[in-house]
Amino acid sequence: TISAFQAVIDTPDLYTGVCVVTPNFRELHSAEILFPELIMPLVRTIQKTLREKGQPLFDALAKPDTVKQILKEPYKIQDAIDDTLVQVLLDPLLTEGGSKVVFDTLSYSAGPLPEQQLSMFPKDKPVWITYGTADPWTPDARVDALIEKPCVERVVPLPGVGHCPHDEAPQLVNPFIVEFLKRVHPEE
Repeated sequence: TISAFQAVIDTPDLYTGVCVVTPNFRELHSAEILFPELIMPLVRTIQKTLREKGQPLFDALAKPDTVKQILKEPYKIQDAIDDTLVQVLLDPLLTEGGSKVVFDTLSYSAGPLPEQQLSMFPKDKPVWITYGTADPWTPDARVDALIEKPCVERVVPLPGVGHCPHDEAPQLVNPFIVEFLKRVHPEE
């Protein structure tokens, strides 16, 4: 989400809009933490320790059965968790540098938040957002509030769907994406 928004802000001529499936609000961002002056030094210490010494933990967790178990938290539709999905997620993680990417992602606690980016967003670049209402990691009220941003044309909640609607309910997400593409490329 954040990378896509920033790309449009930085180079608007290259884009016609953004379609977001499950926005990321980065709950470890320093602006999101209660009492950041007390909590953030601890968070940064943990993040640094993971980056420097977390490889054994990563190796222990980067196993098919463990990944499958972890996915049961954010996925409301458990049938979407199969061996193919687990392997598709694991393969890039197990390449050289995969753990570094994971730890860097977990360590990103600065920079703009989506609401800030959308306030700077070009008005002629429509943003459509969809998300699962059963997602334990994405706050419904915060996603729904994005409709107040001038560039956000649609926010579509998907009842009973978790963090990865594209896996859990492609029959709902795919038509949403196709409709967005028709919106930004009506001549095609």
